[in-house]
Amino acid sequence: MKLDHTFKIFAAVGLVLLLGSCKKLIDVGPSKTELLTTTVFKDSATVQSTLAGLYESFAPQTGAYRNSISTLLALSADELQYNGNNFDAFTNNAILSTDGNAAGIWEDSYKTIYVANAILEGVSSADGISLRFKHQASAEARFIRAFCYFYLVNVYGDVPLVLSTDVSKNANMARTAAAEVYSQIIEDLKFAQANLPSDYSISDGSRTRANRWVATAMLARVYLYNKNWTAAETQASSIINNESLFELNANLNSVFSATSKEAIWQLYNDNSGYTWYATEVLPNPVTQIPTYFLTPALLGAFETNDARKANWVGSTIYSELVYSYPYKYRSLQSGSNTEYYTILRLAELYLIRAEARAQLGNTTGAREDIFVLRGRAGLGNTPAVDKEGLLLAIEQERRIELNSEWGHRWLDLKRTGRINAVLGAVKPSWKPSAALYPVPNGQRILNRSLTQNPGYN
Repeated sequence: MKLDHTFKIFAAVGLVLLLGSCKKLIDVGPSKTELLTTTVFKDSATVQSTLAGLYESFAPQTGAYRNSISTLLALSADELQYNGNNFDAFTNNAILSTDGNAAGIWEDSYKTIYVANAILEGVSSADGISLRFKHQASAEARFIRAFCYFYLVNVYGDVPLVLSTDVSKNANMARTAAAEVYSQIIEDLKFAQANLPSDYSISDGSRTRANRWVATAMLARVYLYNKNWTAAETQASSIINNESLFELNANLNSVFSATSKEAIWQLYNDNSGYTWYATEVLPNPVTQIPTYFLTPALLGAFETNDARKANWVGSTIYSELVYSYPYKYRSLQSGSNTEYYTILRLAELYLIRAEARAQLGNTTGAREDIFVLRGRAGLGNTPAVDKEGLLLAIEQERRIELNSEWGHRWLDLKRTGRINAVLGAVKPSWKPSAALYPVPNGQRILNRSLTQNPGYN
């Protein structure tokens, strides 16, 4: 069932029930007895409505998971610039703890986690639904929770690991070590992988809800981040080898389409029928004023004749200056639904496996995976043949292939320990403490147990 039409009516009902008295982060939500009524989880239809509400909570129209994770983290890295001074704090890596944009990632994530926890608690005690469906509903909730924690722990470092709706526990919860948060992420993803269907039937064929392969793709990424190279390779290979469901699009212009077989997980559009991200990064269709544009460093990183530059970089002239901007998404046509905002796609899995193979000493396999993407882009294979050279080549491929998507560049530089060397060379004001965003000041006022990251007042 898609998250549109009738299902969106269910979604609205679910959100009203689940989020009626939500506050900002740790101090969120009504008591358990107020939240979970027999009506909410009485049968499969009402559970479906709460699941729809979960996806609506995860990605509201202007929320962090519709655009700002991609744009803000790209500004913090060396990918994007903003035409104006609204986001200078991100470009200059001088974010204040009072910055509302940085706080939005924290707040949107924890609001969604709250809904996921409510579903887990409600479904576990519900009568009138099968055990199999309980497991499926719990698996979707745990997947979304894991996805949010992945971004929380990578953007802010240690974060409170909230696993219930109990306000008495959550209101003054201290930050949890990142390693423990990652352990919970892996546990949730494994549960999702084991209990979700292996097709896209629950989203009526569209790739807009989690299934076994969505959880598998995320597990591959998490294992890579945790340097479990063998597990990362295994998980990535299971998706790459599933040729009946997934394949790279030969046409680069169709990679982000609503029917793309390269897509593993996408967001269904809201009623507008186009991605919110496109409205942010494409020039104004009337004035042609660019909003975000690619940095000279990123433009210079493309190799000559790379088809990704020809297809995924747009340009416009404003005040006699040429601005190049992200052009992976290009539809602003109302109601068209030709593109869905793509969260996970097959190309990333090739890059995950290439890196895992390089780390494991399988240089031949790593080169083969790199060439799959370079070949599609009209390029020859990398000249790198040893581990060190291949890791730098993979960093380069990730920079180009995944540019302006979901903060990959920012997170890659951090996890590989290259952020100080790379950004220190191109940003005069760079300081190592900027690798973590500040814990929002408003949350520290609500919760005195929250400590601040080093380098922030």
